Amino acid sequence: MGRDCKIDDSAEFDTSADIRLGDRVSISDDVLILTHDHSPEDITRKVFRPLVIEDDVWIGCRAIILASCDRIGAGSVIGAGSVVNFDVPPGLLVAGNPAIIRRKLRK
Repeated sequence: MGRDCKIDDSAEFDTSADIRLGDRVSISDDVLILTHDHSPEDITRKVFRPLVIEDDVWIGCRAIILASCDRIGAGSVIGAGSVVNFDVPPGLLVAGNPAIIRRKLRK
């Protein structure tokens, strides 16, 4: 975990695989982060996927980060209530269920 991170008490982390947080990451109320899934070919087999959340990322209230997301790029914002199932490039606002890229953020 990096410096100056803020994680709400109600956030839940599935630590089946590693989760690495950069500096100044903010994780809001009721966020759920998953690092495992089940193989579609064999639902009894779990698949573990580490997650990297880079510097200056904000994850809004009740967002869900699925195990299919390996990286959230620096300076990105995940909108409240979003379900993220893909890698988020740096500097983007993503939102929705399923999440989509809404726009590039200014620096």
